[in-house]
Amino acid sequence: MRSIFSYWHFDPMIILFLATFCIIYLYAIHFKLKKQSLCFFAGIILIILCVASPLHFIGENYLFSVHMFSHVVILLIAAPLLVAGIPKENKFKKYFESFSKKIRIPFFYWFTGVGIMWFWHIPYIFNQASSGHGMGLMYLQWLSLLISGIIFCWPVINPYREHRIPPLTAVLYLSTACVFCTILGLMITFAPLGTYSHYINISDSYGFVHLIRNQWKISAGIDQQAAGLIMWVPCCFIYLIASMVLLIKWFDSTEIMYSVAEKNETSIPVSSSLNF
Repeated sequence: MRSIFSYWHFDPMIILFLATFCIIYLYAIHFKLKKQSLCFFAGIILIILCVASPLHFIGENYLFSVHMFSHVVILLIAAPLLVAGIPKENKFKKYFESFSKKIRIPFFYWFTGVGIMWFWHIPYIFNQASSGHGMGLMYLQWLSLLISGIIFCWPVINPYREHRIPPLTAVLYLSTACVFCTILGLMITFAPLGTYSHYINISDSYGFVHLIRNQWKISAGIDQQAAGLIMWVPCCFIYLIASMVLLIKWFDSTEIMYSVAEKNETSIPVSSSLNF
């Protein structure tokens, strides 16, 4: 019997999409790798792990918690890495700047990121997307999470600093998202067992239920609670780290401004100060 960790599956549609995405990125940077490119390709690697590795296999077939972990990685880690990988100078600069200039009240961006995550965890929709006959919904699910993650983080880390939302606004932006992820995580954690029926009625065609339930000691109840906690704690931890980084940068920039202002004041010649 094969090991559960040997199930890699490279779907042709996913390979085509990611390959096309990488080619477009390389075209945008004139096929010359930048220092930001490390972030972009790290994001691509994380996406591959989430949609093609044994992590995907376990999450789709056996464990809700692993499935949730993949969602969090795509939405809150891979997507921001892709955005962080875009250099300021690129062939699509005018389009990116045009898109960035439209950021005034970032509610649309916030609602897209938070709303898509909530949408896919409505029990009926989740169960349909996770079922064996919902392959189209499965593709749409992970692609929408990726795109919504890019849209969500764009006002905070887009390549053009002058078009980012102010740091304190960004902290509020991230904090409110953390609150709504916490609410969703709590709802999943304490939902009645069987609400997400896909992970109760497992069709064990690969023969790993015994391994998971008896050797790993992960019951359906523990699995659902772990999924809720993953949505709750790690998500908020990511938002908290991002908020702390923004606050530190804001304090540093404020101190620099004050020090420059004080220096300019003290550098005024005495003669000029006595000139009536």
